[in-house]
Amino acid sequence: MDVGGETLDFSRLINLRANVDNITPHKIAVVAFIREYGLLKIEAKTMINCTMAPKYRKDFCILALKLIQCPDMEFKDLETLLTDGRYNLLSVHLENFCVRLKNIHVNGISALMDCVTSTVDKLMIEQSETNPCTITRCSVLGFYLRRIMLHLDKLTFVQVVALYKSFCLYYQKGRPGLMMRSLSKERLNHMESTVGAPCTGSPSLPEESKPQEVFTRMNLIERDNSLEECQWSRKQAELFTAQQANLLQINERKALPPKQLQKTIMQIMNDIPEYSDIHFLSFLNCIRMKEFCGAQDSLYNCFDRTVFNICANSNNMNDKNKNFRYAALNRAAMHTQFGHFSLAMEGVQEALCAAQEAADTACLAHAAAWGALAGGRARRAALLARVPRAPRIAAAAAQLMAQHAAVNAAKPAEVFHVIITKGDSINYHHSMTDLMMASLANTAALWSLYGKTEMASISCQLLLNLNTKCTVGASSVWQWSEACAVAGAGAASVAAWRGEGGLAAALLSHLQHRPPAPLRAVAARHRTAAALLAGKWEEAELNIRQLSSLDRWESQLLKAEMYFLRGDAMDALETLQDILDYCKTEDDSLHFAPLRLQAMILMSQVQLSYSVSQSTNILLLNEALSWAKKFHLHYLAATVEMHIANVQLHMGCAKNALVLVRKVLPLIMAHGSAYDMARGLLLYTKCRIATAPPTGEARIQVFQSCCEALESVKENFCKIGAQVRLLQTWYIQAQLYNDVGNIAARNQCAWMYRQLETQNPVDLSNMLHIMY
Repeated sequence: MDVGGETLDFSRLINLRANVDNITPHKIAVVAFIREYGLLKIEAKTMINCTMAPKYRKDFCILALKLIQCPDMEFKDLETLLTDGRYNLLSVHLENFCVRLKNIHVNGISALMDCVTSTVDKLMIEQSETNPCTITRCSVLGFYLRRIMLHLDKLTFVQVVALYKSFCLYYQKGRPGLMMRSLSKERLNHMESTVGAPCTGSPSLPEESKPQEVFTRMNLIERDNSLEECQWSRKQAELFTAQQANLLQINERKALPPKQLQKTIMQIMNDIPEYSDIHFLSFLNCIRMKEFCGAQDSLYNCFDRTVFNICANSNNMNDKNKNFRYAALNRAAMHTQFGHFSLAMEGVQEALCAAQEAADTACLAHAAAWGALAGGRARRAALLARVPRAPRIAAAAAQLMAQHAAVNAAKPAEVFHVIITKGDSINYHHSMTDLMMASLANTAALWSLYGKTEMASISCQLLLNLNTKCTVGASSVWQWSEACAVAGAGAASVAAWRGEGGLAAALLSHLQHRPPAPLRAVAARHRTAAALLAGKWEEAELNIRQLSSLDRWESQLLKAEMYFLRGDAMDALETLQDILDYCKTEDDSLHFAPLRLQAMILMSQVQLSYSVSQSTNILLLNEALSWAKKFHLHYLAATVEMHIANVQLHMGCAKNALVLVRKVLPLIMAHGSAYDMARGLLLYTKCRIATAPPTGEARIQVFQSCCEALESVKENFCKIGAQVRLLQTWYIQAQLYNDVGNIAARNQCAWMYRQLETQNPVDLSNMLHIMY
């Protein structure tokens, strides 16, 4: 048709975005599936003593609901779903479904329209005693069929032609399908002649010629402008977004993989560009993968579109202001996640101001919580002040207050009082499983901070054995958050701490499919410690580099220890000084106190081994001891006192060293690692040797007792593979046996020393370190 020398382009008449729910080939196939079941049910009612088994009715209802809610799928995927045995479906139902789709494909647009209209006419008739209806108008299937019918009636002729063309492509891509192959060609043709003819009212053309003729008639529009084969409706997108967001919150492993999820998100964005919530799901996916640029763009796109929709659909300024303040709140949360604390505090301040103006207590409490995570000590104390809070926010604030009190030298009793009386009581009263998990992880971390490793281990085990099963959709999912990953990492750390390397490796291997950051850090730390004890410097350096991307200052501490053990005193001191400078400037770090103490202890070891004067070393250890007592770090305080005893022993004050070791050794044996227990017992043995009587039977008895104690020392050193310390222990034990006159035992120790030295050559310079 020419108007003024210009050709009218029918493709411009197609407005794919006008309908909220686009009619797609998949929806037509679902209508056909429902239609054939309804016709079978009507036929069964007309027959005497013939009813449909309950298992078929139940599985049809479940499958129909799934097909309505799930996004569009290709025909071959639909065939697989119907024939893989997951659902009990009548074979005659599947046969009739195949025939119905083939009938639409062969007989054209009239068959497509008739499939929808006849379904509504035959299955949704008025209820009566003689003629009961199969599908009620207000049921799920009734709403779905009426909606499809409504949107099909609104389509223009060109849109209907495009829909039929898309259906033909959709149908052809699935052929030959599983259901089609299950039917013989003769039976299918017979069924087509009986079932297909009444629906179309026109004779069927041969299978090869009819589609070609149809496609010849449909060259009115281009493929790019036609209806897509698989499109997302608004309701499907909302369901998908809600499910995936919920899974990302409770168990990332059960959600779609990041790459696949982002691909699906892009499809939804293309089909429903005005749907803003899908951009927030993209934001969560980027946060999950630690991708800052994608997270920022998705967050801005989400709230830009939300503001636009509010302005277009509502004149209420409160909704617009609410969107602005929650946009600032989410921006603060994003920057906090990526460690941009100054930018996060800007977002917190903006959200706080907007929330105060609107009297939005929920936004105010959330902003205070994120500000407590991102701000300094003074800000945290102010933001965690008592304000009215909802139970969930109050429980989260209790956890933050406990952390704040712990890193600011509060007494342990006060810290645990906050967690138990304020946090846990709210969690258990309101059954908030995720906050219960966070509370147990926080409790384990606090016990570990105070050096009570057994209590920390119990808290980790309680968390890992907590029943966290919840229902998502039609299935049950175990919650697995970062708190569980921390608990798993803690359990593996305790196993490695006790010298059970095999158990630690098994735990890490079992949990490797979980969120990996804490677990990878523990694995790298465990491998580094084992390599350092074995004197494998290249392997230790490789693992330290891997750990640096997960925990920078922990890797720096291990690097300083590596420098010290291999004799690079200057490099060790420089690295330790960097750590101490960080702890002084960034004193709000949640682990600055133990990190600073560990650096000071290692620096004292370097000075003890390479410095002539020990006065500076004693001052450093006394400062570390006062710092540990100030923050109630009992185990680190005991470790410092053991180092002081070691210095006293080498300065000739053996009796003072023995008194000090006897004082702190019970704490080391109760909560210490296998390495700490071994070296603590070894130091105790050295002090007893140094204070033993000069001659007589008493001296021999002390030496024999020391030889027995060294057996436990060797066992612990052997557990963790500390080759250098094991050699030292064999040497001391051989000397003791020589002094008591046990020549056979002395020769046995000397032979074991030689065998161990031959199997694992050790640099002799490492034997000269004066170590606790």
